[in-house]
This record gives sequence, C-alpha cells and structure tokens, in this order.
Amino acid sequence: MASSSASQSLLRGPAVLIIWGQVQTNSPRSERHMNEWWTNEHLPERLALPGFHRTRRYYHSSAVEDESRLEASREEGGARDESSHYLVTYEVSSLDALTSPEYMHALNNPTPGTQKYMRLMRDMQRSACRVLVSMSQQEFAGCKGGGVGGTLRHAVFQAPSTPEMRTKLKDWLRRDGWTFLQTTYPSLLAMHLLEHDEKASRSGSSTKSYDGVNFQNSNGASGADNNSTRWMLLFEFTEPLGAPFAYYHDECPDFDQGLVNHDVDVAEVQKQEYGLLVVMEE
Repeated sequence: MASSSASQSLLRGPAVLIIWGQVQTNSPRSERHMNEWWTNEHLPERLALPGFHRTRRYYHSSAVEDESRLEASREEGGARDESSHYLVTYEVSSLDALTSPEYMHALNNPTPGTQKYMRLMRDMQRSACRVLVSMSQQEFAGCKGGGVGGTLRHAVFQAPSTPEMRTKLKDWLRRDGWTFLQTTYPSLLAMHLLEHDEKASRSGSSTKSYDGVNFQNSNGASGADNNSTRWMLLFEFTEPLGAPFAYYHDECPDFDQGLVNHDVDVAEVQKQEYGLLVVMEE
C-alpha cells in the first residue's frame, strides 16, 4: 500500500521545541494566575525572539469528578481530585534558534513571573527537536501559512536501534503509515515525526529559567531510556478534546503493527491527548 498524494507541511519551521508536564498546585486560583502569565506574558516574549515563528498551548485534565467535587474545586482553597497537564510547542526556523545568544539571554534572565510559575511544573519534559517527517491532508496543500488541529496526540517512543531501520520507518510513515491513519481518522489534519536533539535541549534546560524545576529523567514515563534516540509523533485532529463523536478515540491496528514491524516497542510508547488553548504567531 502506498499513497502518491502530495503533502504540505503545516508547521512553521523545520525544528520544534516541545515542553510538557503536570502542574503541581491544588489551588484553582494559582493555576488561573499561572495561565494568565503563560499566555499573556511568556508566549509574546518568546515570539519576539529571532527564529520563533509560532507557539501553541495545550491542556489535558485527568479529572473524573461528580458535580459536587467540581463545585468544591472552584471554591477558594477547595480540594481538587484532578491533575492538570500542559504541553507547549514553539515552531522555529532551525535548531540554532534554540541555542541562539538571544534565547540563552532570555533563559538566563527570567522574569519574576517565569521564576514563580515555571517551578509549578512537575515531572517536566523539555525537548528541542528536528522535524523528520511532516504530513498533512492534501486538501490543505495550498495553506502556506500552516494550520493547527484542535486536539493533539503526543506520542513518545524509542527510535529504532539502527540507522537503516530508522530510515525505513521514516519512509513508511510518509507512505503506508500515513495512508493507514487517513483511512482510520478522517479528522486527522496532520502528522509530524520529531527527533530529540540532546545538545540543544540541554543548553536550554540548564539555564536559570529552570532553577527548581523537576525535570523528569530519561528513564521516566517518557518511555525512552536514551534521550539521544527519543522520537515523538504529533497527530493533529480537527475535533474537540473529549468529544464523544471524535475519531481519535478509535484504534488503528495497521498503524501499530507497522511500528512493530519497524522495530518500535509499542508497549513502551507513551501517548496523551491535549486540547488546544491558544495559538500565537510572530
């Protein structure tokens, strides 16, 4: 099986910084203030840096609440049974933008808001990545400015063990893998394969902006025991997170089997869906 249709990347650059983690607070008011800082202060600051083209924020809640618990969580100091998970991406002109003097200066001179709220992220993961594969629905081939889906699935896994098998996996994702996904998910807008770059990631993660941040080590829930070979897949769906009619709930056995056939341990793949909060561009 092979697809011959052309595909236009909807990303705004060949490299992506992706940060995700859980918020460590049980105060709705604190989280509200954190979100105000993140969207209204932090994102514009980053977009003002050279090479930063577009940023997005996503959210997922693990809440399973009845109405009484939900009402209690809205009260000041009310107990919360859910946990909030956030993911942010920055689409940039190259990996060099993620180690530029301007970006390093910003990271080493954090604002008071950054110092206050960044450390609320628990088990944070931060990964500077190069884009290896980027596919989108052919109907959007003319969208030169890119596009964004309302629900994002983030999958982290260990890359195949040999360069030859990695090349084969990339080729398969562009052809049969993408075709299987399109058949199963009519709502799938785009798919992107990212490769973690350890040097660029470490350069930013060791700066003053992240003092006190609990970075999850590479043996943690990411499922990757070697960051240098950590890959990620991003799936963008044109559906709202949690919608009962959404296609993204469905399984795609042919795609999973294809990963297995290309030396990916699917039992170790870590997946999470997030709902879009905001998109901002330069």
